Order: sequence, then C-alpha cells, then structure tokens
Amino acid sequence: MEIIVIGLVILAVGAFVYYNRSKGLDVNSDGKVDTKDLSAAVTNTVEGVKSAADVNKDGKVDTADVKVVADVNKDGKVDTADVKEVVTKTRATAKKAATKTATKVKAAAATGAKKPGRKPKTAK
Repeated sequence: MEIIVIGLVILAVGAFVYYNRSKGLDVNSDGKVDTKDLSAAVTNTVEGVKSAADVNKDGKVDTADVKVVADVNKDGKVDTADVKEVVTKTRATAKKAATKTATKVKAAAATGAKKPGRKPKTAK
C-alpha cells in the first residue's frame, strides 16, 4: 500500500511541475509570490491533468475515456480479449528486449569485454 501512495505522490508532484514549468514562482504574474500563486499552480495542474485524461475530447473525464484507452483491440468492447492483446504485446516486447540484450552479451563475450558496450581490456 505504501508503494502505491509513494507512486501517487511522485505522479502528483511530476504533474504539478510539468504543468507549471514555464511560469516560475510567480504563477499568476501579479508581481509577487504568495498563496495565490499556489492556488493558480494547482488550478493549472488540475486543468492540465483533466485535459490529458479527456482522451475522447468530449469535455469530461468519464468511463468513455477509459473505454477508448482500454479497448486495445478496437472492437468496441472492453473485455478479456483486450487483456489477452495486452499480454501478447507485452510478451512480444519483452522477448524482443531479451533477445537484443542476449545478442549484446554474446557479442561482448566473443570480444572479451566483460559488459556489453565496453571494449576488452588490453595488456599493459
């Protein structure tokens, strides 16, 4: 449970920084830094997150947005077929990454390097 809370805090801080990154400390541009800037920064963050979460751009964040994202196979339904599609794609991606890493390790071993990407040591 603690890891979920930590993850949410990190996500919230990241969103806060992202949506207010170009404004500096005087977010509302009134010439002073005060609690009104904090309020404006929170508003910017909430609006930014809402805009990003409104995937279907209908002006509200609801289950229709979730369906757009969760309907992985684009058949109009969110069901176990979508889960299977995600698992299949994840496995394929993991297999490709593992194959790439194994190839690098084999190449490094063939040249005498201890780690992929490093040149073998030469005698002094």
